[in-house]
Amino acid sequence: MEINWFPGHMAKSTREIEANLKTADCAVYVLDSRAVLSCFNPAFDGMINIPVVYVLNKCDTVSADCINDWIAKLGGNNRIAISLEGNSASCKKKLLPAIKHACAHVLEKQRNRGLNEHIKAVVIGVPNTGKSTIINSLCGKARLTTGNRAGVTRTATWARVDATLDVLDTPGTLYPKITDRRIGENLAIIGSIKDEVLDVTELAVALINRLNDIDTCILVGRYGREIDVAEGLDKIAASRGFRIRGGEFDIDRAAAALIDDYRKGRLGKVALEYAK
Repeated sequence: MEINWFPGHMAKSTREIEANLKTADCAVYVLDSRAVLSCFNPAFDGMINIPVVYVLNKCDTVSADCINDWIAKLGGNNRIAISLEGNSASCKKKLLPAIKHACAHVLEKQRNRGLNEHIKAVVIGVPNTGKSTIINSLCGKARLTTGNRAGVTRTATWARVDATLDVLDTPGTLYPKITDRRIGENLAIIGSIKDEVLDVTELAVALINRLNDIDTCILVGRYGREIDVAEGLDKIAASRGFRIRGGEFDIDRAAAALIDDYRKGRLGKVALEYAK
């Protein structure tokens, strides 16, 4: 299964992000904790020449050990890594100090020159990692439209957090060609690729494989039986009572239900990737 999704607005967004990174004081790179590595967009690699705050969002969806390993791996060398639940009350308390710490040299120069302290941060990441939700939490109010699906944000928007900080919300941006099948599957599973362009049934089979490689008990705990690749979707359909006219199992509905169960944490705290 080839997975790619690069609508026209993403090409424009990539150019806008590059231009804004040149004048920003730091980048806030939002990553989904379930697939941290897959959330790195190689198109950004040559653009970022400023301090970075890596935000492992949705940290409640994976184990604490997984989060701690990623924070240890990503931190250092002018980079800060923190974990967040973007819609929690603690979001601002953790992220705001991290941004100001990353920009400490800029703030110091401003103070030494007798200028008012003011910094700009550009928030970047692939679709559906929670960038807009995090910015709303920073601002303390719902200034930006959010949604639990890819492609909600289509234009870049500045938001004022306080007198010292402005942040730019950017559209979730992928890259023109995803050549690594596993990365494509990971992005699709966590909802960073629009469901309408996917073969959801084939993706669900890939997810069954992935979960059974981690621990066969994950699916047993949810569906009450072992779920193998050969008849897995039939078994899920049977456990949920999904049938179509004629009594056959509705495997398309079962596939969608499995992916939804994973995305909403009903299968437990399961990461698709771990720090190495």
